[in-house]
Amino acid sequence: MAKMEDKTTFNLTKPIRCIVKLGGAAITCKNELEKINEENLEIVSSQLRESMFAGSGSQQINGMDWSKRPGRSEIECNIDDFEGHGFLDSSSFVVVHGAGSFGHFQASKSGVHKGGLNQSLVKAGFVATRISVNLRFYSVLFFFPGCSSFFF
Repeated sequence: MAKMEDKTTFNLTKPIRCIVKLGGAAITCKNELEKINEENLEIVSSQLRESMFAGSGSQQINGMDWSKRPGRSEIECNIDDFEGHGFLDSSSFVVVHGAGSFGHFQASKSGVHKGGLNQSLVKAGFVATRISVNLRFYSVLFFFPGCSSFFF
């Protein structure tokens, strides 16, 4: 009787510690064309950086109550405050975010939700929507200096 070989392979990667979704309505001004809500995004980006640093060493990981909406004076974040930490441990974080006021206006005006890829207006609508969503992506990325890999 032939001996069967075990061909199981294991991928030893660092597990994801946290998945965060930044809702489009929370990080943009939903009723204004392509406008980021800088105050909300500044607060949440500061909290995420704080959480990433907490997990990068042997320190205790602080709990974070995401249901609280702190005022601007409660959280101040200066990237220079993190100078001694080396690099951000963003490899265990996944951040996804909604489009909010980016893309929805273009998609609605061109009727992409109705289909009809044979129509030039719909094709142009897909292009305009994608450009707008890319603009939102880079606008959000601005609030996470040194963390570009954290979004890819």
